[in-house]
Amino acid sequence: MSMQAVVLHEPKAAFVESVERPDPGPHDVIVQVAACGICGTDLKIYDGDYLSPYPLIPGHEFAGTIVSLGSAVNDAYLGMRVGVDPTLFCGHCPFCRNREFNHCESWGAIGDTRDGGFAEFVSVPVANVYALPDSLSFNLGALVEPVACAVWAMERIHVKLGGSALVFGAGPMGLIIRQLLQSAGFIDPIMVDRSLDRVALAKTLGATHAIPTRDLSQLGETHPYGFHVVVDATGNPAVLSSAVSLVRKNGQVFLFGVAPKGATAVIEPFVIYHKEITISSSMAINHSYDRGLTMTETLRSELAPLISHTRPLVEYRDSMEMLKQGKTMKIQLTP
Repeated sequence: MSMQAVVLHEPKAAFVESVERPDPGPHDVIVQVAACGICGTDLKIYDGDYLSPYPLIPGHEFAGTIVSLGSAVNDAYLGMRVGVDPTLFCGHCPFCRNREFNHCESWGAIGDTRDGGFAEFVSVPVANVYALPDSLSFNLGALVEPVACAVWAMERIHVKLGGSALVFGAGPMGLIIRQLLQSAGFIDPIMVDRSLDRVALAKTLGATHAIPTRDLSQLGETHPYGFHVVVDATGNPAVLSSAVSLVRKNGQVFLFGVAPKGATAVIEPFVIYHKEITISSSMAINHSYDRGLTMTETLRSELAPLISHTRPLVEYRDSMEMLKQGKTMKIQLTP
């Protein structure tokens, strides 16, 4: 039996094709995909700047309905509405034994290192599915994965009740991390983006203080001592030097965006030493999907407007170009 899927044969060579529908392994389920989001990592996979193999069906932010079960899976799963944690790990390497699953020696992810959700159907381990509450649409269910990434980031950010925070990158991930920072007790985190369109969109989506990159000098007047936390949600290596200059003494610079492999940044070690700066990061999800689901349900009214476009699968390449232009927020494809 065949299905329609996006097949990325090599960087920038993506086509919607008829491919063989997957069969479940003993401990797998087949999810009929209802919505699958495009994120910055998908752009890097598309451009060949990530660790993905080719050919690949991409797509790691998805939700849908379980329509088929592996031989070892309980019948109760059939027909369940689910979101999917794409993380794959072995469970027995030194990192997994220390619950550092996102650093597994055999780490992978559905849609990143094996076929994913830009397809009508996808095979996933039953351990990776989470039942969606009735209050969450499939579109919000597909947003749980990026929220879960932000939840894991929040576990590594030094929370300061009443503290100040600055977020570079007013895209969907930046706005999600801003929302969680505010929920954690930071006072009205400020957004920065080089795109005037993104700045305007961010303001309409609840970021009351959003400024273009060209106005960074204003922050020296409003925050003369700097920010307790500066988050880079862009993945642009050049942001690191700006973040170091804007962080408060004894503050934290946090790398949340995914920089291209091999990219470098120039920073002054003396400034890090003198200001006692902590530089840290987070990578993907580490058993935070369940809490991401809870946060998505709790903040669904604030998060729903981030989904700016839902488009058919055949518009994958056009959607990638839209995202590159920075004039949209979260695009989801609906197979």
